Amino acid sequence: MKARILSRADVLNVIDQLRGQGFEVLAPFLGRGSDSAFDVVTDANRDQVQLHVPNPYYPAKRFVFPHMERTMKIHEDKSKNSLSFEPTVDAPKRALFGVRSCDVRGIYHLDRFFLGRDFKDGYHEAKRNNLFIVNFACTDKDLDIGKQCFCLCTDSGPAARENFDLQLMDLGNDEYMAVAGSPAGEALFAAPFYKKCTAGHVTKRAEVLEAARTELKDATTWFSGAVRYVTGNRVSNKTWTEIGNRCVECGGCTFVCPACTCFTVTDRKIGPTEIERLKVWDACAFSGFTRMAGGHNPRQAVHDRRNRRFFRKLHHYFIQRELSVACIGCGRCAVVCHGDIGMPSVVEMIRRATTESDKQ
Repeated sequence: MKARILSRADVLNVIDQLRGQGFEVLAPFLGRGSDSAFDVVTDANRDQVQLHVPNPYYPAKRFVFPHMERTMKIHEDKSKNSLSFEPTVDAPKRALFGVRSCDVRGIYHLDRFFLGRDFKDGYHEAKRNNLFIVNFACTDKDLDIGKQCFCLCTDSGPAARENFDLQLMDLGNDEYMAVAGSPAGEALFAAPFYKKCTAGHVTKRAEVLEAARTELKDATTWFSGAVRYVTGNRVSNKTWTEIGNRCVECGGCTFVCPACTCFTVTDRKIGPTEIERLKVWDACAFSGFTRMAGGHNPRQAVHDRRNRRFFRKLHHYFIQRELSVACIGCGRCAVVCHGDIGMPSVVEMIRRATTESDKQ
């Protein structure tokens, strides 16, 4: 990978480069309090783009896997008593600026799920082919790194090693290192504000990364152990029931998770002779998630659905199948869960229960 140095004053010029190439650029902005969100960069708000900001709760995955997406329109010709189908693919040329390393891994997991096996999702593929990712490494201990983060355990941060087009890292002293992760990213280095790196810059990058890792003090270090316990079917029904009893079935953990892939398909009428087919996010926490057409629900109990969620994320079968872990260590589930059964808490519950069982 090639790298260059640019000044703090020139960082937003990267956005100008991308907009000049016809990309719709989405970047993080501050809302009320410490809330943040991705929004479209315009001439009016360009200077309000945030470089160091708490990670938005609403993940960037929605730009490749929308919350609600039309997949086709169905037209009815009553005179011929027939239907015609019109596929609709919305894949604008987009650049995500300032995506955290954990969310880069989340998008990669979606790629593995939707594109990595025999069947390829054409809707996802079209969006990914038109997407440029600018990763922003987490280096600010007060703004970038939250106490809920455990990316070290999932090997997804604080700086991504792949699956981005360009990576920016704050080295301090108003200097940023830009690392190209693709030919498209490297092409940006033709601009004169990118300067050559020195050995000192490379050393400084290593020091900054090590300092960032030490700030992840509350990392869930038992994540790999939980994978072993779940894969070996060593988690007791009592533990799953305890986890299920805490769940209020809100679906929040799923909707903020950058690696969740569940969706449902539904049709709705939009005109006298027109119907649209939608792909909509779904959640395994919902009671209707596994309900069959005849009304039978094989996973009626809440703890059965919670079991399924963590089985899906932690069992080695799925990790091996997709060559990717369905948890990226962002900690969003821990923040939004009313019952304190986000991934860090569940990993700890599994560890304690299984360790106590082994001692008996």
